[in-house]
Amino acid sequence: VNNLIPDFNDLVYRADWKRALESLLSTNNFPEFTGRICPAPCEAACTLNISGEAVGIKSIEHKITDKGWEEGWVRPQPPARLTGKRIAVVGSGPAGLACAQQLARAGHGVTVFEKNDRLGGLLRYGIPDFKLDKALIDRRIVQMRAEGVAFRTGVYVGNATDACGIGQFTVMNPAQLHDDFDAIVVAGGAETPRDLPVPGRELAGVHYAMDFLPQQNRANAGDALEQQLLATGKHVVVIGGGDTGSDCVGTSNRHGAASVTQFELLP
Repeated sequence: VNNLIPDFNDLVYRADWKRALESLLSTNNFPEFTGRICPAPCEAACTLNISGEAVGIKSIEHKITDKGWEEGWVRPQPPARLTGKRIAVVGSGPAGLACAQQLARAGHGVTVFEKNDRLGGLLRYGIPDFKLDKALIDRRIVQMRAEGVAFRTGVYVGNATDACGIGQFTVMNPAQLHDDFDAIVVAGGAETPRDLPVPGRELAGVHYAMDFLPQQNRANAGDALEQQLLATGKHVVVIGGGDTGSDCVGTSNRHGAASVTQFELLP
């Protein structure tokens, strides 16, 4: 997102936290999300990493935004004037929310459509609560409503035969959005998992991460699940060592798995 990293680092060094927040927010709508869950490629690219330890950019970003909320510096920014244009944003994940906020601040009438029963997309139903407290999403939604953004949950935009989501939803024909809005932003995310077509793949007990993780998020939110995938007492194998793999490890441990073994392709 082209964050002005040297700028806000220097402002923090000078204890000018408010200007540091302004610098951070100038390129990043939701630093309280990225400051917690971003894999921090900026730190890997930090030149100090060549001969010593990289600057803790992610933790600095985290602190700046948390201090901004604590001090009351993060406020709604409604537009000074309205353009009269109506824009539909399909998907309420981080991309859809950031896009909606920028468009609303420019004066457009923005409506966000989300197929699931709660807003946030992958932030809500893919990332475990122990990594991202969902109250952080709710706090931003309150701000965005005050800026004029409208939200419609439980609406799947597309073909009924392709519809999939969490909870009950209605299906909306994309042509209707085309008729009702001046522009449409498609921010639905990439929800097709990468399969491993290997012998044994068809056996019971083999699940995609995104079938496993959202269920725990729903349970944490108070939903009653009929057949939740639980690792309790089981020997769990996690294939993949990235963020999603670590989320599955952490969730399995919290379920009380008998053991967890993780496989990673890279050294």
